[in-house]
Amino acid sequence: MSEITILNRVAIGDIVRRTAAKNPAKTAIISGDKRISYQEFNEDCNRFAHYLLDLGLEKGDSVATICGNSWQFLVAIFGIAKAGLVWVPINPGVSFNEKSYILAEVRAKVLICDEVFLQDKKEEYSSMCPELLIIGKGATEAEKFEHALNSNQTEEPEVAISDRDLAQIMFTSGTTGSPKGVLINHQAVFIASLANIIEAGMAKDDIATMMMPVFHCAQHTLVSSFFHLGATVVVIQGFEPESFMKTVEKEKITWMFGLPMMYRAFLYHPSFKKYNLSSLRYCLYAMAPMDRNTLEKGISELGCEFALGSGQTEMYPATCVFKPEDQLRKSGPYWGTASLITDIAIMDDNGNLLGKNEVGEIVHRGPNVMDGYLNNPEETKRSRQFGWHHTGDLGYFDEDGLLVFVDRKKDMIKTGGENVASIQVEQALLSYPKVLNAVAVGLPHERWIEAVTAFVVLKPGEEATKEEIIKHCKERLGTFQIPKEVLIVTELPQTTTGKIQKNVLREQFKNLYSNNPVV
Repeated sequence: MSEITILNRVAIGDIVRRTAAKNPAKTAIISGDKRISYQEFNEDCNRFAHYLLDLGLEKGDSVATICGNSWQFLVAIFGIAKAGLVWVPINPGVSFNEKSYILAEVRAKVLICDEVFLQDKKEEYSSMCPELLIIGKGATEAEKFEHALNSNQTEEPEVAISDRDLAQIMFTSGTTGSPKGVLINHQAVFIASLANIIEAGMAKDDIATMMMPVFHCAQHTLVSSFFHLGATVVVIQGFEPESFMKTVEKEKITWMFGLPMMYRAFLYHPSFKKYNLSSLRYCLYAMAPMDRNTLEKGISELGCEFALGSGQTEMYPATCVFKPEDQLRKSGPYWGTASLITDIAIMDDNGNLLGKNEVGEIVHRGPNVMDGYLNNPEETKRSRQFGWHHTGDLGYFDEDGLLVFVDRKKDMIKTGGENVASIQVEQALLSYPKVLNAVAVGLPHERWIEAVTAFVVLKPGEEATKEEIIKHCKERLGTFQIPKEVLIVTELPQTTTGKIQKNVLREQFKNLYSNNPVV
């Protein structure tokens, strides 16, 4: 291997190689009954890297994926990185038109797709990408992803990779409109994943979940962290409470990452007491606040530490952590303290940094910031105005220096001359014992400009009226914060990564008060 490939090198693919050199026989991945050692994982990643290079792909070319969690997907991700190519994960849940747009935008040379996500579009995908590989039993041998692993080329590919080389283009989830391609280099992923080891209490002997979609930055960075350590990752395809608890008991999972609603689903499940979950020691949650009832129950009955991690695709996570020691000491939408690689400040609209207890936009600096937006210099410039990365989130630092999230700028509800943070309303709703999930949005109203409106999903088997939910809110919120209407629904529109799509609710119910005015 030439010196250029090893001097001053910071490369995502090296994570697997280094760990395999130290712990070749250690189990890297558990997927159902399949066990893959670090040596086997590293060799498969190398085989796939060589396959891509033998196709004629050159450093900087894009390889797109439309995949759910699987061991094959992990091989693809790290094989792409080893080849010096650019990984473009596409959320399987977006429309075919959006997928087509992304494939054209990045000029993907190869597409890897789960068979279940082809949806009779095989010919269309084949016409868009020179090479199509399929993960699934129904594909022909030549099409199967595993066909790319038949090579005997198990040595590390010789590719010159620099820390600032483009490694990934991840498209935003689209909860605010059209997705944007976020350009991420090797350094951002590598350093963020190292910081997570310290910030999120990871250990080399951990057995960790890969339950959230690994095409999303949060799960990807955590998996990378565990591969640094030589820990074991358990692949979980989709979440079902009882199946999840069985897996925890069987594999003795020690470290998990999930959405607050997932924790509520299994902690309050009728079969919760049937399973031995004592192996769990650390529970990370993200995407939304955890209501205090669930948090107290989780800490008490699981006997493990809980923490909240925050970040975004543009600022590779985690950027801040609400740590276990603060979980019950502080109440409210806390994001906690900055990670050891991130500077966090609060800024007003004129670029002035604000002091404690002053609300403004949360801004960041650090080695994990994106390179910019693909083919969008205007948005890139706007996102880094005044020399900081702008998140679009509002917040403040409390008297102890902990970051408190107020709301997304776009989600702040302006009602009757008052500003209402939707997250405050949501916390009140989630504290009601019968509520499983809830969201608050502002809808057009002739009198109030925007009316605070709640959408609530009840726990299985529970019944509740909007009147009792509003009464509960009146005991916890100011008069202007109380929902004018509560709609009890069976589900909320979400992205595949679990973010509630408030834009969908705002559009779907924009005429709610014009058709049925509420005082």
